[in-house]
Amino acid sequence: MAELDGITPIQHIGNTILVVMMEVDQGHEEEFDRWYNDEHLPERLEIPGYVSARRFKLQEGEGVLDYLCIWELEDPSPLQSELYNSQRTRPSKLRDAAAPHIRQRARGLYNQIFPLVGAFEDHLGDYAKPTA
Repeated sequence: MAELDGITPIQHIGNTILVVMMEVDQGHEEEFDRWYNDEHLPERLEIPGYVSARRFKLQEGEGVLDYLCIWELEDPSPLQSELYNSQRTRPSKLRDAAAPHIRQRARGLYNQIFPLVGAFEDHLGDYAKPTA
């Protein structure tokens, strides 16, 4: 791929992301994190087409929810898979303990529109180098 104003494109694996934001009752974050980290993430990443996931906790902002997970997918098809549906319906003590404390949830499936393939990464090198 060609450079665009000093920014070199790099390839990433999927061109679809699933963005999930949640608000959790105070005092129940530990059980929510236990379910999400120990069960939900590994379970979903077993589904072919799921590539990666990263979780974040809000530091500052307005009009957004406290917890964010960005799932990278090859395409939207894993969300219609038999394995996805079976995971959603199977019993889970961890999920059952966390679910009543999820106050709000926002979910969006996004398809990449630019660049058409890959991602852009800044390779200009104009950043301060960390000191040892």
